[in-house]
Order: sequence, then C-alpha cells, then structure tokens
Amino acid sequence: MREIGCVVSVNDEAAVVAMPLSKECEKCGSCMISGEGKEVLLVAHNSAGAGPGDTVEVEISAGRVIAAAFIVYMIPVILTIVGFLVGNAIAGGDENSTLPIVLAVAFLVVSFLCVWLYDLRLRRVERREAVVTRTLSGDEAAEHRRRTEPANIGG
Repeated sequence: MREIGCVVSVNDEAAVVAMPLSKECEKCGSCMISGEGKEVLLVAHNSAGAGPGDTVEVEISAGRVIAAAFIVYMIPVILTIVGFLVGNAIAGGDENSTLPIVLAVAFLVVSFLCVWLYDLRLRRVERREAVVTRTLSGDEAAEHRRRTEPANIGG
C-alpha cells in the first residue's frame, strides 16, 4: 500500500511521517492516530533520505499487516477449538461434562496472553513495516496538497 505524507522529523535512518487519516488506516493499525484524529503518524525507514518538511511517498508492507491480523484473530480461535477438543477427549465425550468449556475458555485466555506477549516482543525489536520510497518534487507535492485539502467554499 502506498501513501503520501509529510516528514515531521528525522532520526538516524527513521522518519516520522504525518499522513491524512484514510479508510485504510482504520483497518491497518500500524500508525499512531494524532490527538485531533485527522491524521496519523508513522515511523518509516528513511531510504530516500528525506528531511523534515519534505512530502514523501511511503510504502507499507501489506504482508506484515495480514500476518499480524492472522495472529491477533486466528490464533485465539484455533486455541479455543483445541482447548474444547482436548477437554472433550479427557472427558471421554461425556455430554454433561463442563471440562471442554472450561478448557476452551482457559486456552482462549492463554492465547490472548501469548498474543499480548508477542506484541510486546515485536515492539521491542521495532521492525519497521514502512519505507519512505521517494521524495516528491515540488510540483507533485503541490498537486497532492491540491487534491487532498478541502475546498474553501464561501470564504
């Protein structure tokens, strides 16, 4: 996915890029939403060598977003089913046993804990999922601002 934004700050090989909030932002979760909720801030690898104030094109890896969504949503579902099946096997298929439900809930809680710990580990490693691919020329930046800023009607 490619987005266009403005570099807010640069630190070593990383750039903080401000971009307008879009529909894709609600699904992704890679960025930090600003206090006003009108734009997002994204830390990206600055391979283009952009500086503060530059309008840049940012490429966000969709593959990592899909992998993260799988981990967050599917792992708990899979472990809940496994917990139920293990409980059912231990109970010997007894329909009156609550063990399958108890183990399903326990496996669900454990899966949430594992996903949370995995998220903490990823944040420490700080894998950048976005890359500043190029700096837009003055004309391209002006055209982008013209298309994204609301028209000033009546005043």
